[in-house]
Amino acid sequence: MKKWIGAMFFMTLMQTTLAQDFKKVETSLLLNNFEVAKTEYEKAVVKKTSLETTAEGYYWKSKIYAGLSKDPAAKYPDATDKLLKSLEDYIKADPEFTFAIKSGQEPFFEVYIKSFKDGVAAFGEKKWKEAAASFDRGVVLSDIIFSKGWSTNKQPFDTTTLMYAGYSNQNAGNAKTTMKHYTRMIEANMKAPDLIDIYKYVLIHYIDSNNKEPKEIKKAQFDKYYVFAEKAYPEEKWFEFRADYIDKNLSADEKVAAYEAQITANSLNETECQMYGDMFMSSRNVDGLSDEKANFFLDKAADAYVRAYKLNNSNFAAAFNVGISYYNQYTVYDDQVGNNIRALQQLNANKPVAPKDPKKKLAFDAKFKAQQDSIKKLNLALDAPMKAKVDQAIEWIENAFNIIKDKTTLSKTEKNVAARSVDFLATLYASKRDKNRANQKLYDELDAKFNKYDLLHDKYQ
Repeated sequence: MKKWIGAMFFMTLMQTTLAQDFKKVETSLLLNNFEVAKTEYEKAVVKKTSLETTAEGYYWKSKIYAGLSKDPAAKYPDATDKLLKSLEDYIKADPEFTFAIKSGQEPFFEVYIKSFKDGVAAFGEKKWKEAAASFDRGVVLSDIIFSKGWSTNKQPFDTTTLMYAGYSNQNAGNAKTTMKHYTRMIEANMKAPDLIDIYKYVLIHYIDSNNKEPKEIKKAQFDKYYVFAEKAYPEEKWFEFRADYIDKNLSADEKVAAYEAQITANSLNETECQMYGDMFMSSRNVDGLSDEKANFFLDKAADAYVRAYKLNNSNFAAAFNVGISYYNQYTVYDDQVGNNIRALQQLNANKPVAPKDPKKKLAFDAKFKAQQDSIKKLNLALDAPMKAKVDQAIEWIENAFNIIKDKTTLSKTEKNVAARSVDFLATLYASKRDKNRANQKLYDELDAKFNKYDLLHDKYQ
């Protein structure tokens, strides 16, 4: 207990001694005699050099130069620089602002006001780096002033300075500092029509696959600010940003998992379904992807587009894309059939000369026929799924065409879908027709369908 009392007495004695060292400085400042205060300050630090690097030394120096910096005659041109440096040193040395609370906050207000004015001037001249530096300093000072309750304005922080600091840093290319200001604004639920772009900036920052945050952190941050954005501007189509994030940052299998999670949560809307469909359609184009995996993604695409159509049966684009996903699966099978036919042709072209011995020739022919049959069986196995995909493609492309075919005028998108629909349908009906040459009646029916759509080709060009 005695030791504690002794320590407290020593600290009080030190503070009293320091106060006595700067007593004449304080008296001069009370009378606004800044030059006299400067002289008395210099005398004190010459007498005891250690005073200059104390919290109180930094404080009185900042207060002196806060006054000298306002001299209209600019007798001390370096006053502002010395004010900034001494106040910066004081803030570091006295984080509780003991002396500022007791003896006045003039240096804080002087730097805050000047920083804002300098920032506005630089901003107006599009000197973004200078503006950013001034407004950043203004944010630091205003945070101290507002958090300590020194201002008559009782808002939690200076929203104007913070907003200018964010804009300036963005224009200066200081992404890290911009994010610090913008996320703070977002978390404070700042919103106005002209502030929506800060929400977009933050989301795009996390969408950008080039920034170096770990994947898990980036996803958590994106999700966090995505929720803020949806809440602040519910009328905005934010899923376009979510789709962009998923597309750029998730693997194809992770995209499928995200889609299925939303199905389970029953949280998919029409736009989301269509965007997932677009992503799955793109996923099947990866180089080196197996036919099986390509068809898997095409099935997922079809599923997503069907969900979009069911949510809005006027969505001709979704219906058309369902048909295209099935058409693409048909082409995968068709390519496999073509490859098998070429393999059979190659086998026949390279058939070795049969042995002359009847018994050996019989065995040779049986073996060669087995090779031919194994290839033919591959195509036979593909026949049913090919027919199914053709029929599915026809069904959905006709759905799309029927939605828009009777419209008096077509938009550019509608005209494009109509033109592509009739061409795809002509191709698909021709394929079905040519596989049914043995059935004249069916052949003629399919040929009529082919001609119907083929004759419409020029109508939508």
